Amino acid sequence: MNKIYLFFLFFLFLIITTQHSAKEILIYADSISYDSQSNIIGKGKVKIISENEVIMSDLIIINEKTNKITLPINFSYKDNINNYYFGSSGEFSNNFENGIINDVKMLLNDGSRIVGKKAFKTGKIDLIN
Repeated sequence: MNKIYLFFLFFLFLIITTQHSAKEILIYADSISYDSQSNIIGKGKVKIISENEVIMSDLIIINEKTNKITLPINFSYKDNINNYYFGSSGEFSNNFENGIINDVKMLLNDGSRIVGKKAFKTGKIDLIN
């Protein structure tokens, strides 16, 4: 009987320790490569998906050392509550919590629209200039 309890405890311990809370990021692109600084470069119809958030562009550079996603050309971003952001260039953290969007155009989930020169995203707070 003790062997059964030990097996059950070991199995329960194994399940608890193998679970992690890291957010996975999926990258889809026509071409994915690395540069000399080990940055991931996606070209052609690039999509980065994390849970319900999506970034789309024709060129995306991901720096794993600084945990930054650089968007040097036009892009769109959909957040987890279906607000859409469009910009001429920008930068996001790998977890999409923080971001800078240049020449921003926003289409909010209630249908309202916002246009500005620059937007700063920090968590759930957006500042538009």
